[in-house]
Amino acid sequence: MKIIDHLNRYVSDVDKFIDFYKNALDYALIDIGTKSDGKRYAILKGDGHELFISERDLFSIETVKNFRHIGYHVDDVDGWLDTLKSKGYAHESQEIIVKPFSKQFYLKDPDGFEIDFIQWTDKQGFYRYLRDKNITCQ
Repeated sequence: MKIIDHLNRYVSDVDKFIDFYKNALDYALIDIGTKSDGKRYAILKGDGHELFISERDLFSIETVKNFRHIGYHVDDVDGWLDTLKSKGYAHESQEIIVKPFSKQFYLKDPDGFEIDFIQWTDKQGFYRYLRDKNITCQ
């Protein structure tokens, strides 16, 4: 099985994203600079992957997206939500969504991109459920 090594995306403001990913999600800043085209970039290290961010001319948040969100597996979704609330990144009214096989919540980054924090309560049960529905991907 292949694992994701890194994500690379454009952002509106590198400094805003460094602050968000370091303080909200515990990433480490491992590089920052200016590319040959004059645009700023940074590389942040997460748990087993890196996030490359860079600014670009005429950046805008797309209103029609083909990429819905990125999901982070967490061991304690309630703890993560409490921490993000205490740091001001999540609203006090934010609640955990409880599903048959998971607990999760969604948060938006500084540019409005959705992040899913998911704690699987029964991932094997989820796989059995899919198998029993006869979903096969060949």
